[in-house]
Amino acid sequence: RAVAAIDTMGYRRSGLDTEPGKVALRPGAKQDQGPTASRMPSMRGRMSAPARSGSIAKLIEQEAMVVPTPRDLRGLFDIFTTDVAPQEPTQAQAVEAAYEKCRDITSEYSKTFFLGSQLLGHQEQRAVWAIYNWCRTTDELVDGPAAATTTMADLDAWAGRLDDTFAKSAGPLAQGMEWEDLSLADSIQRFSLIKRPFEDMIAGMAMDLTKDRYSTFQELEVYCYRVAGTVGLMTLPVLGFEGRPELCEESREKTVCAAMSLGMAFQLTNILRDVGEDGRRGRIYVPLEDLRRFHIDEEEILEASCTEGLLYHEDRWRDFMEFQMARCEKYYKEAEEGIMGLREASRLGVMAALNVY
Repeated sequence: RAVAAIDTMGYRRSGLDTEPGKVALRPGAKQDQGPTASRMPSMRGRMSAPARSGSIAKLIEQEAMVVPTPRDLRGLFDIFTTDVAPQEPTQAQAVEAAYEKCRDITSEYSKTFFLGSQLLGHQEQRAVWAIYNWCRTTDELVDGPAAATTTMADLDAWAGRLDDTFAKSAGPLAQGMEWEDLSLADSIQRFSLIKRPFEDMIAGMAMDLTKDRYSTFQELEVYCYRVAGTVGLMTLPVLGFEGRPELCEESREKTVCAAMSLGMAFQLTNILRDVGEDGRRGRIYVPLEDLRRFHIDEEEILEASCTEGLLYHEDRWRDFMEFQMARCEKYYKEAEEGIMGLREASRLGVMAALNVY
């Protein structure tokens, strides 16, 4: 799967033919794009929740740059509730309309995510769409049209808005909530979504504000967990654990690990597919220690991303990419092995997303 996905990195969605192996350093559109500026909700002036001054910056200090273990996280999933207070007809209509907007964004901008959701139940579908919409909105803060002006204070304010949404989900949903917040708050109520992965994703956006190189894979692993492994954790309460009483703690940890690994695999695939695109923005996500191991310089990556015919045909580049793909495949395998720990009704949707990507 990783090999198949990476062979297509950089291919244009119009279907133009390109030589395998060459595309990593050629221009090309991302497969799953975020909403455009005209579709994105404006974040400026609407982050009215109190900002937690400096809290996000603390998450990119050296001592905080760690990937939580499945054992650390497993206990967060112990309690699930689906009790939702009855909604007034007008509020129910507002919730439904909010989910429909999330559905439209998901179907237009993430074919993989949307395909997987089609194999879930109605309520589960809606929650997955709301989570996707929140993730894309968060990503646009540092990778969208207004990214150049985003500051750490903006991320603090966004984290404050997240706090506010979780707080409001504890009771009847208030009238007048923004549709993005309303859909997420309703999903939190229905599936007891946990806040930790949402907070960790915002910390990943902070890394994008402050880093354009990753010295080691350990550094990159933290980034991949925060911006993608978290998505698996966000959706895990929606997908649910296999409910057999004999399912032991170790098995649940394996399922948590699989949820993280699937997002990690997707992100590593994206990074390998988009080496050229990122290079043209002055960014190198692949670990510098790995480049040195295969005798490749940063400057060669940057030059090859802008110049036709450089590097892609050399054995050292092919060896480097094979090494990266093998690492990526390990995460796909971990994800696949943990799928049986999910509730039976959710397995097909996750497996579809895993294989299609």
